[in-house]
Amino acid sequence: MRFPSTPPFYKEDIILKKDLTDILNLAKMDDAVISTDEKPVVGTQGLATCFGLLLYDESSKTAIVAHLSTDWQVTLMKLLTLIDFNKKNNFEYLIIPGFYSKDRDPYNIRKKLNVFFEEFKTQNAHFKSFDKNKLTDNFVNYDEKTHSAEFAFDSESGQFVTDKVKFGKNYLEAVKSR
Repeated sequence: MRFPSTPPFYKEDIILKKDLTDILNLAKMDDAVISTDEKPVVGTQGLATCFGLLLYDESSKTAIVAHLSTDWQVTLMKLLTLIDFNKKNNFEYLIIPGFYSKDRDPYNIRKKLNVFFEEFKTQNAHFKSFDKNKLTDNFVNYDEKTHSAEFAFDSESGQFVTDKVKFGKNYLEAVKSR
C-alpha cells in the first residue's frame, strides 16, 4: 500500500498503523536515517537522556532523523553524510529532547547543536530553526512507563505522525510479521 501524502489517512485505524510501520525508517541510537520514496516516514524511539534531531527540506520533501547520545558529534557527522551537497538544500532543524533531557542537559547538547546549525554554512546547504507554530501537541510522545520519548515525521506531508506509528515492542512485532 502506498502512503498517501495528504491528511485523509489520519484516521483512527489500526490497519493503517501497521501499513505505516511498513514505510517507517527508525534511527537507532547514535545513528541517522533519511526518508526515501519507499520509506517516507522517519523517526526514532528510546530517547531517555538522548536527543532526537530532525532536518526537513520542504521543497525536496527530504527528512533526516538522528538519535544523539553523549557521542553526538559522531552521529552529527553521520547525518551530514546523508545530505547531497551537490544540490540546494534548505533545511529546517528541530532538536527534540528525550524524556529526561526535557528539563536538563548536562552536556549542553541542545545549545551546541543550535550553535552548529547557526554557524555551519555551505554554498548549497542552509539551516534554520523549525517553525514551532507547525508543531502539534502530540508531535512527540513522552512515555511515562518507559521513561523515553519517540517521534515520527512524514516527509511527504511535512507533518508529524507520531500518534499513527507503532513503536517499541509493537513496532518489532509488526516488522517481524511481514
